[in-house]
Amino acid sequence: MLELLSDSAALGRTSPVAISALTRRATGATYHAAGLNPDELAFIERVVEMSAQTAVAAARNSNQRLVIAMAGATIAGFMIATRHSEESRELDWLMVDPDFHGGGVAAPLMRAGMAWLGEERPMWLNVVRHNERAIHFYRKHGFEIDPDAQTAHVMPHWIMRRG
Repeated sequence: MLELLSDSAALGRTSPVAISALTRRATGATYHAAGLNPDELAFIERVVEMSAQTAVAAARNSNQRLVIAMAGATIAGFMIATRHSEESRELDWLMVDPDFHGGGVAAPLMRAGMAWLGEERPMWLNVVRHNERAIHFYRKHGFEIDPDAQTAHVMPHWIMRRG
């Protein structure tokens, strides 16, 4: 049974160590690809290293929402949504443990983030360009690649927009 928890309740059920460990497993399954250069590998490691601190900060920030998905005592995934401004609403993080891929974890997290941001409002997200699974998933939720948008990420990303 999957349970979604937000902000302080989410932090009360998991730990920074568990969030980092989940992020390491998730990026290992979705960010890694053949031929990555040392800068791209370092980028992935930075994502892992900053994940717990970012989640804790989001839970305490009124312009962000942290939602975690718990499967019993195990963290199955988490999502962070950010309101940068009225016109800039981002689905900032969506990480799912690969043991739960295809298990109905990502969609409830996605819906929770979209609801908090305002489903009728335009929103955007970043996705690693070679992560076809995620791109397909985001398209199912109404996001499309913005071919004109640029990112400053070391690893090539697309910006996808909805609304």
